[in-house]
Amino acid sequence: MRPIALFAFSLTAFLSACATQDPGQDPTGTWVGSLIADQGTCPTSLTSTLRIRGKEIMFTPGDSSKVLRGTYVHGSNHYHAELIEQDMNHHATPLVFNGYPVGQAIGGIYGSNACRAHITMTRR
Repeated sequence: MRPIALFAFSLTAFLSACATQDPGQDPTGTWVGSLIADQGTCPTSLTSTLRIRGKEIMFTPGDSSKVLRGTYVHGSNHYHAELIEQDMNHHATPLVFNGYPVGQAIGGIYGSNACRAHITMTRR
């Protein structure tokens, strides 16, 4: 094989290996982004993380100790996770994340009693 052809082949193989997979095809991995508050008080000072592994979905708003969990259905373009907490009056207060592929990113909506926010996350 000629050196120029070998270089072209090697470059093509390298770029193919580095190509980012479409989250609509394979969302597996760790995704990060910052919440942007639409209403209320939201954890916007730190990044938020979405992890999808196998059938497990975990979302941590503001990378806090609160972990919203859900189940990933292969081939689904919807990523749902939630956590039910209790307020001081023992009422259920849900924290909910709903995500979806947006090009090479995952977009989503996060909501709780105190916050409504949107987010765009990229694969880490």
